[in-house]
Parts: sequence; C-alpha cells; structure tokens
Amino acid sequence: MLVSPQGRVLAQTATGPQGGFQFETVPPEARTLRLSHPDFEDLVQPLVDWKTAYTLVPRRVEQSLTVTATRTPRTLRNIPSAVTVLGEPELGQSPAITVDDALRRIPSFSLFRRSSSLVAHPTSQGVSLRGIGPSGVSRTLVLWDGTPLNDPFGGWVYWSQLDKSSLERIEVVPGGSSSLYGSSALGGVIQAFSKAPRFPRFELDLRGGSLGTARADLLGSVGGERWSGLVSGSFFRTGGYQVVAPEDRGPVDLPANSRAYSVRAAAFYQPDRGAQATLRLEHFGEDRGNGTPLRENATDVTRVRGLYRRKDDRGREWQLSAYGLTQTFDSSFTAVPSHRRLEFLTREQHVPARSAGGSLQWTGLLGQRHLMTSGVDWQWVRGHSRETGYRSGMPAQFQVLGGHQQLGGVYFQDLVALGSRWQLQLGARLDGWFNHDAARDQVPLPSGASTVLEFPRRGGGMLSPRGGVSYHASEALTFRGAVYRSFRAPTLNELYRGFRVGNVVTLANENLRPETLRGAEAGVDWYGGPRVRGRLTAYWNGLSQAISNITVGTTPALITRQRQNVGRVNARGLDADLTLRLNRDWRLRGGYLLADSTFGRFPENPGVESNRLPQVPRHRLTASLNYARPGVLNAFLMARFVGLQFDDDRNLRPLANTTLLDLQVSKRVHRNLFLTLAVENLLNRRFPVSNTSVLGIGPPRMITSGLRLAW
Repeated sequence: MLVSPQGRVLAQTATGPQGGFQFETVPPEARTLRLSHPDFEDLVQPLVDWKTAYTLVPRRVEQSLTVTATRTPRTLRNIPSAVTVLGEPELGQSPAITVDDALRRIPSFSLFRRSSSLVAHPTSQGVSLRGIGPSGVSRTLVLWDGTPLNDPFGGWVYWSQLDKSSLERIEVVPGGSSSLYGSSALGGVIQAFSKAPRFPRFELDLRGGSLGTARADLLGSVGGERWSGLVSGSFFRTGGYQVVAPEDRGPVDLPANSRAYSVRAAAFYQPDRGAQATLRLEHFGEDRGNGTPLRENATDVTRVRGLYRRKDDRGREWQLSAYGLTQTFDSSFTAVPSHRRLEFLTREQHVPARSAGGSLQWTGLLGQRHLMTSGVDWQWVRGHSRETGYRSGMPAQFQVLGGHQQLGGVYFQDLVALGSRWQLQLGARLDGWFNHDAARDQVPLPSGASTVLEFPRRGGGMLSPRGGVSYHASEALTFRGAVYRSFRAPTLNELYRGFRVGNVVTLANENLRPETLRGAEAGVDWYGGPRVRGRLTAYWNGLSQAISNITVGTTPALITRQRQNVGRVNARGLDADLTLRLNRDWRLRGGYLLADSTFGRFPENPGVESNRLPQVPRHRLTASLNYARPGVLNAFLMARFVGLQFDDDRNLRPLANTTLLDLQVSKRVHRNLFLTLAVENLLNRRFPVSNTSVLGIGPPRMITSGLRLAW
C-alpha cells in the first residue's frame, strides 16, 4: 500500500506477476512505499526506479490482497481468519491436472471421497473444510469470480469447469462464513478468480500422457482504451482406470473415463476511472463412464454473469451483480451381483435445472476507523429429477420429483481499526429461505396410473453473526480469534430424491431441517523474517442437525440408508502451516490438520454416538519441496499423508491410511516456451477410496508431459 509520511493510507496495491505491482493513485505527498510480498528481496531490483521518490519497506504478509474472507480487499495481516492463497505460481507448479487435486496440498481441503474429479461421479464431489463432515453436498461455498459454483439442485461441484491455466488465484477460508455469504458457506468459502485481460496476452497449454489423458487450454486477450475482452477454452479427456480393486473385479468392470470441454468469453468496459462493467458467458459440458458398461453420466451448463462496479474519489464503492444458469444432468444407475459378471440397469435420471441470482453491495469508510460493508443478495432455483426405474431390464416406473427454492439475505460488516495494533471484525446476516411447488409424481408402468404427492411449503429464517479480532504484537507476531454461527438449508436433491450406488440405497427426507454450526477459532501468525513463516490455528465447531446418510436397515444384499438430521457433530482440532526458505532456490512447506470429528448426542440412533464421522481422517499431512532457478529449472515434489478413515457411520468399513508422492519438473527452453513433466502418485501406490460391497481404489501412477506458450 502507499502511505503518507504521517502514516495515512493513500492507496492499496494489486498483486500481479513478480515485480508487476500496480497502484490506483500516487499522490505527491506519498514518500513511503510499503510492499507486501513473500519474496521482497527478489523484487527490489525491478523497482529500482522508485527508490528516488519512495522508501521501500518490506511487510510480513504472504499476499497483499484477499477478498473472500471479508468481501472487501484487505491484507491478510488484518483479517482474523486463517486464509490460504494459491496464486498463479503455486497453481502452475502443481503436478495435478485437475483443480481439486491441486487444492489437496491444503490439508483442510477434502472432497466427499478420496477419489479425484478425474473419474469420480459428480455427486461425490462435494467439498468440506476442516473435517466438518463431507458429503455429496458441499458444506463449503465455492465461488467463481463471486458467482456460486455449487450445483443449484444438489450442492456438489463440477470441478472440471475450472482449469488452472485460466485462474489467477484461489483463496480458501475455513470457518463459518454465513455472516457474509449465507447458506452453503456453513464450513467456509473457496473462491476462484479468473485472469484479467493483459496486453499483449496469449497462452496455450498442451498436456498428454498415460491413461489416455490429454488436455488443451487456451487463453487470449484483446482490447483498447476503454474496451477489453478475454476468451478462453479447455478440452480434457482421459481413458481412466478401473476403480474396483483387482481382487473384487469381474467381467463387468471397465476403466472409468471422462471427457470435458469449456468455452468462455468475457467483455470489460471502463467508461471512466471509477467504473467498470463486466459481462461473462460460459458453456461447459462433460461425459463420464463410471466403470461399467451401463453406468454413465453427462452434464451441460450454460451460465451468464454480469457485474457493475463504481468507486468514487473517497473510496466508497457500489457493486451490482447478477447471473443466470441453465443446466442438465443425466445419470444412469445399475445393480451388479457379487460375482460381477452381469449388470442390470435400475434407474435413469434426467435433471433439468435453472437458477438465477443477484446482489447489491456498498463499501465505504465511516470516519477514520470504520470500513463498512453492507448488501443484499437473492437466489432462485428450479429443479426436477425425471427418473425411469427398471425391473428385470424393463421400465417399471416413471417419476418426476423436485420443486422450487428461494434463498436471500441482508448482511452488514464493520472492520474497525483500533489503533495500529488491533483490528476488529463485527458482522451479521439475516437469511430467509422458501421451498414451494414441490411434488413427487409416480407412474407405475405399464398401468399408467399416476400418483401425485404434493409436499407442503416450507421456509424459515436464520441470523448468522460473526465477531473476530487480530492483535499485532509486533511486525513478526499476530494473534487472532473469531466466533461465528453458520447454517445450510437442505438442497432440493436432499429433500425429495433418493438414489442407489451399488448395494447401498439412500432415501430422501422431505422433513429435513437446516444444519446449524457454532464455532470458534484462535490462532497465531509468525513471520521470522523472509525465510520463515508459520501459522497455527486451534478450532472448535459444533454442527447441529447435521444431514447425514444414516443406516436404517441391512440385508446380505442391500444396505438401506436415509438422509436424517443427526443430533450433533463435533469437529475440533489443529490447523498448521509452515514455510521455510532454505536459500534463494529452495523452499520447503508443510501443512498439518488434526481433525477430531465425531458424532455427538443422537437420540434417534444412539448406536453412532461417539463414532468418527465417515470420510474424515484424524490426520492429514502435506509437505512440499520446491526448487526454482529462473531460466534454469523449476522442480516441485509433494508428499501427502491421509490417515485412517471410515466409509460408514457405524465405523465398520475402514479405509487404510496412505502416503502419496507427486512430482513436476519444468524448464524454460525459450523466452515464451516452457516444457513440463509431471508424475502423480509417483510410487504407484494402491490406496482405497471407498469400501462398500467392493473396494474402490484411487488412480495409479499417471505421467504427463506438455508444453506451454505464453506471451
């Protein structure tokens, strides 16, 4: 940021590539330039021209701006939350070919199962943070340039919509965030930011390798004085692998494969210095084979987004945004006997869904100490699952189930500067939700006699407050803490639709109530100079009325579960991160999550009380070693340890711990040309991802190589 000799903040900075800092204003009275960057020493030389007019003062912040945690650009130092930022360099050095696998370097991040979006069914790609309790539905809100990425009907995330080449950064904020973002932000927020136009700019990234895998990403910018545009696209395919362990396979098992593409266009218009309008249009499609001849699914999503932002000379900003979405999701479900020689189609599903929403937000200073943010937002969803049930290979029943859902809220936040050392965050949000026009229409075949069950209208409201504080004991040490309450309203899918996977049938429950979470965290950030940074956070979350799949009956051939509001879930633990810069070329980073997540009091099913939550390991550990010598070589080695976890609420189906290694090596061979070699699961470890009637396994070693053109 720019500060005057008296210490008054004159302008904020915006990060770019190394050395590429931009400033909104450079007032004549400014004589001190404070830079926030982890590699300050490496950036002094490119900024030598500033030294005659400004004093360079390094700050102990990892990144100069973040927006997810407070909806307002703030330095990490002044946010009472543990925020992790993966910038363009971190995303580029990751060996992972998918964004969700790149995020696994953050121990607090997890999907419903250990499997990757490379081959996993979309309904198992819900995300949670800090072991709050994974499910197919995300207990974390995922935003893409401020727009929800969670499926409007089911809450899961199509991670294939994102590609690393088109993203500038991803911010991950664990901890209840409903005070600003409402329902779906129960356990935190993940926000992906697209690259902005830059001239001239052209990027082409091509990769291919084992398992029949290929990927192509393209990005380009055009523009003039007031207008600019950006187009990008990606194509991905993989022949996949067999997801069933060899000892359980039969003739019916095939490699699970997938194919996806995205096309995006964005237009930017800046009529004057204080205003900007943005219009984005995207289309995404994917097809997946799920490991047997008859199991497959397909998705098509078309989305339009608009944003208008205006900022006056006093720094007050209005922001108006709106979006619309239409999508279809098709999936087939089958039954496979234990000998796995035959497969029977049990259900075909077609889900058309539409969603629309918008928000209005104001941010401005009141006096010298209060940065105020207030706003209102609204979302509408309509979705119906049209399903054909089969018996003995013949259609036996047709049904349509679903309805409409509306969610909206108004929020307020005050960021208070109490002197130079104390920062205070106070906020609250009032939400309302309303489900209506919901029904299930069943038609037995071939009789054709329709039976319609109309579900009653339901709705409610929730107040979600949050308070946080940070204390800067010194330039090297910051203490922080926060308390909060969050909630998540059940999705249309959870309320009205059941499903079957293998020999497990899960029933819907139209009487589900919203999940509520009360939590607290306390932490310390330590900056031991440019070579050492550390962060430690202790957290406690109590999740009431958690929606879980609870076993209600078992037979030798079938496990029956139902979505229920369990009495309570307790999730507590430690979240740690440490970075060591060994010298100019070598950097070591480690992360650890201790997640003690268990069922609490549950009168409806006391047999699960004190059991560990399904899909939540007690220990997660990541460690990475990075060698970077510009113009010579960039090498990145990452190790991931995932501890023992269970695949069921009764803790009878364990998934053993596993350790995986990933490696990527890249080299600049020309000014604008880079070559890359990446290996995921370097040691070719076999590791379990599910344990139902058969043992599901994760991907084997995958080797890819590629080239990247950028100028």
